[in-house]
Amino acid sequence: MLIGMSPSHLQAGQTVDGWRVVKPLGAGTFGAVYLVEKEGQRFAMKLAMHRASSGDAEQADARLVRELVCLVQVSGHPNVVRVHAHGRWPDATRGWLYVVLDYVEGYTLGEWVERTHPTAHEVARVFGKLAGALAHLHSRGVFHRDLKLGNILVRASDGAPFILDFSAGDYTNAPELTDAPLPPGTRRYRSPEASRFLREHGDEHDARYEFKATDDVYALGVCLYDVLTNPKPASEAPRVLVGAQWPPPAAHALNPRVPGSLSAAAMHCIDRQPEKRAPTAEVMKRELEALLMEEGEAWTVPLHVPTPHLQVASEAPQTAVPQDEAPNPFQRRRWMGAGVAVALTATLLAGFVLLRPASPMPRTERAVAPVAAAVRDAAPSASGAVGVPPAPVTLSPGVALPPPAPVEKESPPVKRAPVPMLNPAESTSRTPKALASRPSWPPSQWAGFLKTCVGASATAAIALGCPGAQVRPEPSDCPSAARDAMFSRTSKNGLHMQPGESVILTLDIRQPGYMGDGGFYSDGPVTGAVQISHEPGLPVGTLLSGYLWTGGEVAVGRYTEAKLPDGRIVPVCMVLGQRGYLEKGPNSKPGAAELNMSANAFLVDRWP
Repeated sequence: MLIGMSPSHLQAGQTVDGWRVVKPLGAGTFGAVYLVEKEGQRFAMKLAMHRASSGDAEQADARLVRELVCLVQVSGHPNVVRVHAHGRWPDATRGWLYVVLDYVEGYTLGEWVERTHPTAHEVARVFGKLAGALAHLHSRGVFHRDLKLGNILVRASDGAPFILDFSAGDYTNAPELTDAPLPPGTRRYRSPEASRFLREHGDEHDARYEFKATDDVYALGVCLYDVLTNPKPASEAPRVLVGAQWPPPAAHALNPRVPGSLSAAAMHCIDRQPEKRAPTAEVMKRELEALLMEEGEAWTVPLHVPTPHLQVASEAPQTAVPQDEAPNPFQRRRWMGAGVAVALTATLLAGFVLLRPASPMPRTERAVAPVAAAVRDAAPSASGAVGVPPAPVTLSPGVALPPPAPVEKESPPVKRAPVPMLNPAESTSRTPKALASRPSWPPSQWAGFLKTCVGASATAAIALGCPGAQVRPEPSDCPSAARDAMFSRTSKNGLHMQPGESVILTLDIRQPGYMGDGGFYSDGPVTGAVQISHEPGLPVGTLLSGYLWTGGEVAVGRYTEAKLPDGRIVPVCMVLGQRGYLEKGPNSKPGAAELNMSANAFLVDRWP
């Protein structure tokens, strides 16, 4: 067979069984996708990169056969891409397998959000149709198993959504293609019960997770959550690592422009307990379609304010606490009962400020790789068939663009060249990055203060955030100096904020990775960095000194000092999580708590 006839080396003008190649749309380890035309009509042609007889360990040919079978079984639904032809080329029995599909001109779901700025009604309509298509799949005995933003297209002409890329799909009595405990898929969209199965049975050779309809519903629910909470889901990291924070913040808490009922529908689909989740895609469809009857301005304005020229960190929606959960801003301040405790606390706080580090560790810069317009997460899939205006990306033959940074791939169908291949065991056991070592902590300037902490009472030390015993702190009043700095309207150098206001921060700037990543944390001092804020008092770039306790069922984080970008340093009382703690991820172990590396931090007048 001539190399020039390889699926990754086709040129414009060549023909494949009468289909004329117009241009490449994408290529990866498992296949290549081309825009082709025949008799004046345009289609997407997907070719397996390896032939059935080529000894391909990853079974690219078999995967495309499985995708073909799935698509044939669910044919006829208006929101699922259709198959128009298939065959082998150039030899009818031993050639490369190809499948001809609909060519949808439009955007991936993430790009649709960024480019069109949809309203709540438009999002409910699109996801109602997607849930209907998912219900159709399940009624035909087909599971998608890799639903994500990159595997859903929205047609530019009429806003109709399409589910595509069934290379990880499954159908009744389908042959096994992998020997891993979990089916192929993308980690972020994996259901909690699937993660639990991997944790409990991952070492068993014959263990196989039974994928269910609620797994697909969960994945589509995560897509809806991301669309509601992230103004740039195609080019930015997710706002929340959903699986590592339970319960994740409600959608309308991260983005106040989301109507409460739409937020509730999204949260119903990603409930940790499958019995509390929407039991079927049909139920999800009905819930979303019912919302189309809602009226009011909240449903007809864009969910995200268009901010195309602002920096990434400034483009996020305002973080807010739901009105019915926010602390009363006029709540009466509590006073310490004993005069001696007040004096001791004030003295220790003064020592803390005077002996603070002169040069806090610089903020780690993290680049976010944009999603390519012409090549999607499943490079050999029909998602490469999208004709994304304005201009296509030029690709070298057989080479795919690098993947978007926030999402880790685990399944064979979503790998792309030149990324090294992982075997199934590796692909289903990837874990977040470990916390970077902290040889320089605590800073030498803190030495005297730490000695003072040793001699202080436990209550006073905890109130000031002293890194003493590894014991979870008890509820106590926030020091009066910090309350004044945060909430006083007369303080010249204060923050002029209110209890309950919040920002999104990186827990510790020494943790490598992106905002949506997870990491492992142990007890000890942390330096947070404000990444998303619409609060003038705590702008983006503010550094926060604090301490993290990870023992027990949840993790507790408290920040006691803020260094503002203008150089001011003020005492604060801030906690991680709306309830004063963060749920730990399923891979947590003693001394290594799995947490999302970014979280909401709230100002409080009392440590919870």
